[in-house]
Amino acid sequence: MNKNTRRVLVTAASKGLGFAIANRMAKDGAQVVICGRNQLELDKSVAKLLGNARCEVAHGIVADLSRRSDVDNLFDRTLNLLGGVDCLVVNSGHAPYGTIDTLSDDDWGESYEMLLLSAVRLSRAAAKVMKASDRGGDIVYVTSAGIHEATDHRVASNVMRAGIAVVAKHLADILSESGVRVNVVAPGYFDTGRVRKRIEDLMVDEGLNRQAATARIATANPLGRIGAANELAELIAFIVGDRARYLNGTTITMDGGSSRLVT
Repeated sequence: MNKNTRRVLVTAASKGLGFAIANRMAKDGAQVVICGRNQLELDKSVAKLLGNARCEVAHGIVADLSRRSDVDNLFDRTLNLLGGVDCLVVNSGHAPYGTIDTLSDDDWGESYEMLLLSAVRLSRAAAKVMKASDRGGDIVYVTSAGIHEATDHRVASNVMRAGIAVVAKHLADILSESGVRVNVVAPGYFDTGRVRKRIEDLMVDEGLNRQAATARIATANPLGRIGAANELAELIAFIVGDRARYLNGTTITMDGGSSRLVT
């Protein structure tokens, strides 16, 4: 293997934003491991990754990130398959919708395991490997623009993903001397299955056509649209690339301007 070939693990990447990120890495010639819960979807996605002319190695591993045994197995198998990890992109599923009044203790526990603790477990494993390597590395967390502005029905997700941003800042401090950079990307609404489901629900519940339903979701966005998955993937490819070597310990919001936070 060429020393410059990047070995990448992208979680929750059989579809949606995760797959777009993995696919962008594959186009750069990276060796890629993705995970998801469905073997059939993983197999189809791996085949697409290998369809990139420069991608010679791609694997899919079934894993439920809310289970410690699955996370441990995922990382161990990735090391065995690739011989190391130079780039970890922590993407994850979604927390239950609800408010402080409607979310149960089980809902909070599920959110904690799926979003925050899985990120901690993966980061701990990756940091150990990257510190022992002479190649340095990158850890990127895909969180949500909601870490800046809490929304009533996504409070569990907002809380856990805000915690991930704190973990990222901590790791950026303690890993920098090892040549490992840690950053966070906080996306707004993107064209993914979950957002498309919300659009379809609006079409049924309010009798809107697709264009009007999409506009309803994008109403707070000055650009007047939702994002395309490949746009987020391009940002992450830049973050982990050589042109962004001074970028470390930061959170980049990519939501078309929806956030009213001035930073």
